[in-house]
Amino acid sequence: MRDAARRALSGLAGRHWIVTLAALESFRAGLLIVGLPVKLNRLGWTDIELGLFAGLGAAVYALSCVLYGRVVHRAPLRLLMNVSAWLCVGLSVALAMVDSKAALFVLGAVHALAISFFWPSLMAWIGESHDDHLVGDMAAFNGSWTLAVTLGFLAGGQIEQARPGLALYAVAGVVLVLALLIPFAHIRGGMGSREAAAVPPEAVILPRRFLAAGWVAAFLVTLSAAVPEAIFVKLNADLGYSASDYGLFFTVRGAVQAAVVLGLGVFRGWRYRRWPLVACLVASAAGGGLLAVAQGRGMFLVGFGLLGAGMGAGYSLGFFYSIHGRRDRKRNAGFFEALISSQSIVGGPLGGWLAAARDRRTPYAAMAAAACLAALAQVVLLWRAPARMREMSAQRAARRGSGSEL
Repeated sequence: MRDAARRALSGLAGRHWIVTLAALESFRAGLLIVGLPVKLNRLGWTDIELGLFAGLGAAVYALSCVLYGRVVHRAPLRLLMNVSAWLCVGLSVALAMVDSKAALFVLGAVHALAISFFWPSLMAWIGESHDDHLVGDMAAFNGSWTLAVTLGFLAGGQIEQARPGLALYAVAGVVLVLALLIPFAHIRGGMGSREAAAVPPEAVILPRRFLAAGWVAAFLVTLSAAVPEAIFVKLNADLGYSASDYGLFFTVRGAVQAAVVLGLGVFRGWRYRRWPLVACLVASAAGGGLLAVAQGRGMFLVGFGLLGAGMGAGYSLGFFYSIHGRRDRKRNAGFFEALISSQSIVGGPLGGWLAAARDRRTPYAAMAAAACLAALAQVVLLWRAPARMREMSAQRAARRGSGSEL
């Protein structure tokens, strides 16, 4: 265990640009996830309006990510990331200054479009890594963005508590630093479509059920995380909790999520196994169930922690199976981002509608029920997948052995 941890930490030295770029963008996202809903609630937005705002942004992001595969073959990845960062500098300032409801909806949609250039570009580069580096690169990426978004949640709550509205200006400052750094980023494997890796990675063909199960897990755990991001600010206010409490709940979720993704980078035994793809959904179901019944701060902290565990595992598994074993990794990176963002297209508006039609606890109970059903579906879907994986590994080993004899 100690040797595995040492290898994982030493590997970060060669991945400093992955860590830096993902961390800055995620810290900005954490500030925004806390600061923007607090502002909208302060302006008197309803549950349905909050849900529709999140849904519109997710729809734009998902559509743009689906189309991303057509763009990435023509434009350098560094250029796409830099355009995204500079657009977000101006958009963050505008989101801080504008109070008009219609204008905020438009700005939120344009902001989602700008972000859609950044994440698939960074993920597409990671997918170009050789298989020997892929899990380490993935762990560095997932660990850096989860730790950074956690710090963003904490900082956003504290900044909003001290001076309402300041968090969105802090977002602009962080993304400005990101925009200034991107032109200097040099990452192993190339940062542009014309700068392919010297040795293309060998594509390992996996049973399709692992890819399907990874996408199911990623979709449901991000749905479980996105519903609170869209509408929990209303329940938080109803219970008398402050902006700093709101940030603390999401900080706990992010801290647990970071611990899980870092653990998956150190230990390799979870790959091609059924139980992690089920366990992440069970954790999300338990977290949603607690949010539906919690009465005190401690229960909410546990609930958000369980959501973080589910998110950390489900996102990492879906990401791994998307870029490992498929030949068109750039297109899969865009599709994966579209998939995990699509939950807010339904989750945000549906959560807001359920909260308005019944009460503000109902969306979390519905979220827990959906995760439970998905966990049962995973058991059925993956019933034979691990055995099939072992058979395919044995066949590849036999072919290699036959080739060496010749």
